[in-house]
Amino acid sequence: MKIMKFGGSSVANAENINKVIDIVLEQKINDIVIVVSALGGITDNLVMLANLASKPVCACGEKKKNEESKKLFESICERHDKVIGELIVSEKKMKVLKEISKKYGELEEIIKNISGKELSKQSLDAVMSFGELLSSFIISEVIRERGVPCEFVDSRDIIKTDNNFGNAEVDIKKSYQLISEYFSARGGSAFGGKNYLSVMGGFIASTKNGETTTLSRGGSDYTASLVGAAVDASVVEIWTDVDGLMTADPRKFKDAVLIPEISYEKAEEMALAGAKVIHPRTMKPAKLKNIIILIKNTFNPQALGTKIYNK
Repeated sequence: MKIMKFGGSSVANAENINKVIDIVLEQKINDIVIVVSALGGITDNLVMLANLASKPVCACGEKKKNEESKKLFESICERHDKVIGELIVSEKKMKVLKEISKKYGELEEIIKNISGKELSKQSLDAVMSFGELLSSFIISEVIRERGVPCEFVDSRDIIKTDNNFGNAEVDIKKSYQLISEYFSARGGSAFGGKNYLSVMGGFIASTKNGETTTLSRGGSDYTASLVGAAVDASVVEIWTDVDGLMTADPRKFKDAVLIPEISYEKAEEMALAGAKVIHPRTMKPAKLKNIIILIKNTFNPQALGTKIYNK
């Protein structure tokens, strides 16, 4: 089994999502779990929406605040509707739009409930989770549109955490059990069954009571590594918008070069020091199971990338 994680820039729009699906379908195996981030910029928009809704205002400013909140909410919905409109052209489009509108309704209800109140970390997690919930659902439907069997997985059902909202700690034992049981029941080739594709959102999880939590910004990489470790994946691939780990930020230093191979320890050091290509938590689950992590470029898939392993 292979885990493939695609970041926000990789799924920013319909064109990029098509690139992602092409990359997935070109793999030599179809027994793949695809972990996706929210569409590029959507998480920031959701944070803005939550803060705007919770902002206390005097009566004279209530109308303006509501108008701004409504405009931002509609722009988030329109962004996802646009992707659906461009990538699903069959008779399934209306069904997908109807399903996604239910999720918009859930988000709208949460926004109403936090309006004018102090924004708690719990409420913010609930709002932010919709970025990954929407993107993973849409991408699973787009893959189906291409005639490929694919299943949407709600990450909150199989990754459990404590209630440290905003930066939740994963219950490794429980999560590994749920992840393994889920995919075993699906009967993928890793479990003696047929090949299949699954799409799930990174970054999001839930408490034992079902309350939505997040794994801190950038936590989708960690999600991919957790799933990989739970199912003993052959590899965890992190697809982003650069060729791999570099000796320096290529946007600031023209002489930065690719690091083709690196140890888990050194990769974690770089991540903790500010390298945003990979989340620092990603290495531990993979290291414990000796699973290779590959960092690859969605927009330059032929590039060598960076291999992270016990070197």
